[in-house]
Amino acid sequence: MSYNKNQQDTIFSTITTPLGDELTWRWEEKQSALLAEFSWEKKDRILTILRRLLSEEWHKKNIRKAPESLKAELGELANLNKEQLIFTKPATEETPALAVIWWPWGHGATYSMRIKILNSNYDDAALELGKASLITKVIHRIKSR
Repeated sequence: MSYNKNQQDTIFSTITTPLGDELTWRWEEKQSALLAEFSWEKKDRILTILRRLLSEEWHKKNIRKAPESLKAELGELANLNKEQLIFTKPATEETPALAVIWWPWGHGATYSMRIKILNSNYDDAALELGKASLITKVIHRIKSR
């Protein structure tokens, strides 16, 4: 679904407002995401808020268990390295599904964070399927044909 600027601002504010006004946000056309870059001193406070706002936290070791629709939409962004994180939240009646991509820069002094509105959604069943064993996934795919 496509959102106009006012709708996007309202959706993004569910994340940006709790983070406070010390971050400077700009639109990144390439990723269709809101982007902020900040120094390491803000890292802990921002991570605490993100963990409170968003229900899932993906990292290098568990991203393979993320819902397929989420990984497909995020594409290359879902190829996580050490310290990179993706926080997600499924759609609600008020907001579409959201992803926050957390990217520490190699030198450790700077971080970037992108907020992305997702076109696809996922639910508890998709999360459970991601955690399921390979045999369970194969059976689920056969049944869904």
